[in-house]
Amino acid sequence: MKPLLFIALVVTLTIPFLGSGQTGCNQLVWADEFEGTGAPDATRWNFETGGGGWGNNELQFYTDSRNNSYVSNGTLKIHARKNNGTWTSARMVTSGKASWKYGRFEIRAKFPSGKGTWPALWMMPQNGVYGGWPQSGEIDIMEHVGYDPGKVYGTVHTEAYNHKLKTQKGGNIMVSNFNTAFHDYAIEWTETEIKWFVDGTPYFTFANENKTYKEWPFDHPFFLIFNIAIGGDWGGAQGIDPALTEAVMEIDFVRVFSNSLPAPVITGPAFVSPQQQVIFSVTQPGQLQYNWKFPTGVAVLSGEGTANVTVKWNDQPGQVTVEAKNACQTVSSAPFPVAIQSKPDGEFWVIPFTGGVNNTLLWSAMPGTDNQITLRAENEQLIITYNIQNPSANPHILLNLPAVTDLTRHKQMILQLMAAAGAEPSNLRIDLIDAAGANDLGDLFKIDGYTGTGQFTTHTRTFTMNANAGWAPSRIAQVRVYFNYGLLGQRGAGEFRLKDMKMHDPDYTHTTLKTERQELIIFPNPMAGPVEIRSARPFSSLRIHDMGGRMVFCLEFSSLNSMQADLSRLSPGYYLIEVADGKGWKERRTAIKQ
Repeated sequence: MKPLLFIALVVTLTIPFLGSGQTGCNQLVWADEFEGTGAPDATRWNFETGGGGWGNNELQFYTDSRNNSYVSNGTLKIHARKNNGTWTSARMVTSGKASWKYGRFEIRAKFPSGKGTWPALWMMPQNGVYGGWPQSGEIDIMEHVGYDPGKVYGTVHTEAYNHKLKTQKGGNIMVSNFNTAFHDYAIEWTETEIKWFVDGTPYFTFANENKTYKEWPFDHPFFLIFNIAIGGDWGGAQGIDPALTEAVMEIDFVRVFSNSLPAPVITGPAFVSPQQQVIFSVTQPGQLQYNWKFPTGVAVLSGEGTANVTVKWNDQPGQVTVEAKNACQTVSSAPFPVAIQSKPDGEFWVIPFTGGVNNTLLWSAMPGTDNQITLRAENEQLIITYNIQNPSANPHILLNLPAVTDLTRHKQMILQLMAAAGAEPSNLRIDLIDAAGANDLGDLFKIDGYTGTGQFTTHTRTFTMNANAGWAPSRIAQVRVYFNYGLLGQRGAGEFRLKDMKMHDPDYTHTTLKTERQELIIFPNPMAGPVEIRSARPFSSLRIHDMGGRMVFCLEFSSLNSMQADLSRLSPGYYLIEVADGKGWKERRTAIKQ
């Protein structure tokens, strides 16, 4: 049966929404084809369970058992059973998982026969915006009572029109083989009317009278209900066949169409590395055209115009958007932000103090109420002058990294600290903050009891980088230095200096041959235009690699201890600078290009 249904689906997608005034605009927005075996799809369906008559003096007790609902051979079975005089059945709903305002609702089904059976395919409001039943409305796509074989009903119930007042509005049609063949039962619901169909033949229309909610409450979302009741005020109006022991309703598919496109929702990576190939997708169903928009420099590799597109990202953060389009409408997604994620290479990753063309200070002061902090940079040192009178404001300084950075390998922080005696901070703490603003509060770099000597001293801390501690060490976005902070912080004024602040990979191994330890200096770092490269040992070549290991710059010359290089053509990002003398000695350092 399924190959035939595929053809039916294609036909349905090309049929205009009846009464919509548009053609070729129907889009499938939700469906269940009931493939597989066992329980109905829990992502689509909930169960309403229990007895008590359900307001109509019905006899059955609804369960979520596989005795009463199951999927097999490509159809859903709702199976009412009588056991020891007690009827059980199933009542499946999309409430809480899917609801719709307007659309075409199409269900292919086959119904049971037998006096006392009352199968129904119907809809109720997701939220009772106008009050309880019947104020907020009810839409019965199909009802059948066993004592009147073959007569299928479509009905609405509102405050003004309902069966309690004997004013309900509805229609009916004869389906002679309702219990031996599958038929398509459908409604088309718009702002102006609801129309009922069997196998494409319309048999009832309920029009919006444009009065009040009492006549037309159908302007808010409704969910689907499938069930078999036994007996009740209508189903049991002529009794129940005493020989009846079971009743099965089979549903081949349910499909929901809309001629109003929902906004597409983009899925994809929120963090990418420079030059990384990544895929962005939308979950929009239906046959649509897509117009993707990416930042300048992002190259589309495949999938342009489709729901799945592969791109090669550039070196900058940016936003992705997409337009979905059919013959009648174009809708846009919300912007999907993409951040750059860098992964340092080499043994050390330098935490910069300054950067840019003018060697601008990159750190910011966050003093809090009643505190003062000033920052300046001199001789590759960060100088912090402070007057803290309110430690509870948690005064600190911070660096927003130029790219979200993976520090899972570079987990050891090293820094040098200097303060004069009596001018040192009472306590100090360095935090690594991830892109979500979190850090590992159980693994902090604290420097307590520090006494200033006027000389630089080295301080280290190896973080555990535990990704299970509620943060993401692979996505570090900020470095913070707290001082004279919290309950143990003291009031006072002073000054301290930081230098050579970096992250170290304690597991780093390399093949660099060195006869003695040298210090490679790159200034300024971060780089912008021309940079000065100095080493205590003469070098005769300069090579620059990006974080993917690709060589992007190579220059050879006579031996020098220092040189200037114009690196303005490099794309922003992280690079490994290497100098060598051609005899086996080489030296490397990480640098940032802004």
